[in-house]
Amino acid sequence: MSRLILLLATLVAPATFAAVTYSFDWYCSGCSKLGMGSNGREGPFGSGAACDGARSSMAGSLATRGCGSGRCFNAQPCVASGQPDTPPTPSLSPPRAVVPERAKVPPYFDARPDRVRRADEVKPLEGGPEAISGRWRNSFSWYQLIATKDSVEIDLVETCRTPDCLRKDYPHRAIFLGKLEGNRLLGVVPIRSPIESEQNGKHCGTPPGEFPVEGRVSDDRNAIVWRNAQLPAIEGCAPVSISLGTWRRG
Repeated sequence: MSRLILLLATLVAPATFAAVTYSFDWYCSGCSKLGMGSNGREGPFGSGAACDGARSSMAGSLATRGCGSGRCFNAQPCVASGQPDTPPTPSLSPPRAVVPERAKVPPYFDARPDRVRRADEVKPLEGGPEAISGRWRNSFSWYQLIATKDSVEIDLVETCRTPDCLRKDYPHRAIFLGKLEGNRLLGVVPIRSPIESEQNGKHCGTPPGEFPVEGRVSDDRNAIVWRNAQLPAIEGCAPVSISLGTWRRG
């Protein structure tokens, strides 16, 4: 009798299963000027459609505030976790060890060419421009390097305004446009406004424009050493040299 009671109790006891939930990570390189953080996770959501809807809604909300699609706001694909909430079918046969199946969620592929991933989420490749994508810094600034098969763009994201770095600027502007050939970065430095200086009591300046510059990436892809960029000057003034220095991965 006691064995029969134990068997019936086992069959009618409720089973608890974790339902499938969905969430997504996001990274926003320009959201600090809107009073938001630079990254976070949204969720959990009860369905993949609800998660995708939240991604679109968040992107649309930031777009109306000046920080929407492109390199500013980047929402990662929705990811499922947990297992389907399906109770087992009662059976009078002896219990068997059953390995639960993983939730079958179709993969999501984001084909936008302007999508930028955080450097800590993307494993660097052994070769090619994508291997150097991500965050770089020198002693007083940090930069975001965006590399594709055919081009490389580097944006200045944060820089110190004072020698002690207590005051900072967040310009978010391009400082290099070019490509990667082997270990060489070949391109130009865009200068949008004249650079004024005094030389031997004479006022000198350089015109705005795009000026050639070259950098060399180390074999381990962890350092970039830049050569000086030579800017022309007006007649009677010496050429101005600009150095981007030596960078390390952020």
